[in-house]
Formats: sequence, structure tokens, C-alpha cells
Amino acid sequence: MSLNPLSPPKPMLAVSGQPFDSPDWIFEPKIDGTRSIALVSSGKVRLFNRRGFEITYRYPELEKALASSCCSCILDGEIAVFADGKPNFHSLAQRDHQMEKMRIDYLSQALPASYVVFDILYAGGKSILDLVLRERNQILQQELQESDNVSIIDSFSARGKDYFSAALKMGIEGVMAKRLASTYQPGKRSQDWIKIKKSLKLDLVVGGYIPGKGERSFYFGGLLLGAYERGLLYYVGRVGSGFTEAELAEITGSLVQRDSPAFANAPAIPEVRWTEPLMVVQVSALEVTEDGHLRAPVFLRRREDKEPEECELSQLG
Repeated sequence: MSLNPLSPPKPMLAVSGQPFDSPDWIFEPKIDGTRSIALVSSGKVRLFNRRGFEITYRYPELEKALASSCCSCILDGEIAVFADGKPNFHSLAQRDHQMEKMRIDYLSQALPASYVVFDILYAGGKSILDLVLRERNQILQQELQESDNVSIIDSFSARGKDYFSAALKMGIEGVMAKRLASTYQPGKRSQDWIKIKKSLKLDLVVGGYIPGKGERSFYFGGLLLGAYERGLLYYVGRVGSGFTEAELAEITGSLVQRDSPAFANAPAIPEVRWTEPLMVVQVSALEVTEDGHLRAPVFLRRREDKEPEECELSQLG
């Protein structure tokens, strides 16, 4: 498979699964961050999110660090802001939504980001997509010069169940299992990569809202959420907690109203306002009820790096 070193490939995607053991797989910590493809060529660096939008300007410290990390390569990894040795997505959210250079420069010092690399797709002047993961990992170790801001992810072989238990004790949200004999498959959700998470964390599409009251009279009271199956958007519940004041204002200003519901199974809720299904948010929930709705969902963050159509109903189990 060929690869253009001047443009970012679509990232390979994982399916969900349960802990398992296998000598043919490796297990990595699941980093709670922003997926990013890095193009590095002769000291020039470009960072792209999973939707293909360039985000280099948001992370000047990573641009500088990656410029000396390798001569010419394409890397796949996760941008994260760490606190007490663990990824902190609230701090990352502050970095993700900045546009002003002065604020970006300040946050690059106050909340420095890290780029955790877990794959290499181009090296030595050629595409290495068709090499198996075991070989790509060897090349990654040879090609990448680690620094304070750029590191290669840790991995453990065979004993996935033990590593999953250890990851939970360390406060990590889960692990990624990857088949050692797998090639890199751009844009494909492959059975060769399996994400194994400790709790229910879902990426869902906003299809409406309930107007706020009292202290929230200028904002929304709750967001109506859904996920796609066979091209149709299905309502799965609403979330009204977990928002900061800034997030309430930002999300309210981003909602685009429409006259009719985008949901195939639109709920009969008084005072509802329907919106275009353009915004993706991440929520946590205790469980999915028998009727397919979320129990006690809490807002975590916006996912500007994810397309609404990627939010599939299958993630609810």
C-alpha cells in the first residue's frame, strides 16, 4: 500500500472487547487524549487530528520537540496533558480549544502537552504500512529520538488480563490490544486492534436540547444524545451534568437549530429544541438500560476530532 508523505493518512481504528491473554498480541495503556498523525520532514512538523484538520498551531512545544525527533517519518500517537502521571482530559480540553497565539503560548508552558507515539507509518523514504506491527515497532525504536515531550508508548506481551487489572489500579482508563502480525490499515476499524476499557465511556451526537432554567436560563438544561446505526440516528438519552460555565456557554453558542428531529426515534419531551446533528460529545454512564438508554450520564468533553457518523450505536453494547 502506498502512502503520500505530504498528507496525513486516516488513522487505523479499534473495536471494543474484553480482557484476554495471547502470545500473539501486545497490550498498551489506553491514553485519554487527542489522536494525532504527525508528519515530520527535514525539521518541519505538521500535526493532524483524526478528522484530518491541522492542529500544529495549538502545540508549539510539540512542534519544536518533534522537529528533532526523526528526519523524515509519519507517526501515529496521542496528544495528552499529564497530571500526577496520568492523562488529564480537562487540561487537554483547554489546549484543544485555543485560537489566540498569546493564550496558546502561555498554555504551552503552564499545561505542556506530550505526544505519546504508538506507531510509525513512513520511514527511510518509504511507506511501511504493509509491514507487520512487530517490524514497525522495531523501526520506531530505531527512528524516533525521545524527549521530555515525545515518548514511545510502553507495551506488554501476552498477559493482557494481568495488565488490564494493573492499568485499572494505576488509574488508567483501559488498554489497547494489538495483534503483532497486523499491518496498518488506514481508516479501517479493524479486529486487529481492540480497546478494552474499565467503564462505559461513549462518544455521542447532540440532536437537541432542553432550554435551561434558573441559573442556566441563558444556556441549555440538558443535551439530547444519539448514535448511528445503518445511517439512522437513534436517541439514547440526555445529559445535564458535568459542564463548566465555560463549556455551557461554548456549547450553547455552537448549537444549530432545526425544525424537525434528526432522531429516527425522537423522544416526546416537552419544550425540546431540535438541532442539526453536528456536535460530538463524550459522556460517561453507569450502564445502558434494557431499553437502550443511558443511566446517569455525565458530560466529559467535546470531541471536535470525531465525525458524528463515527458515533455508532454498537458502542453501547
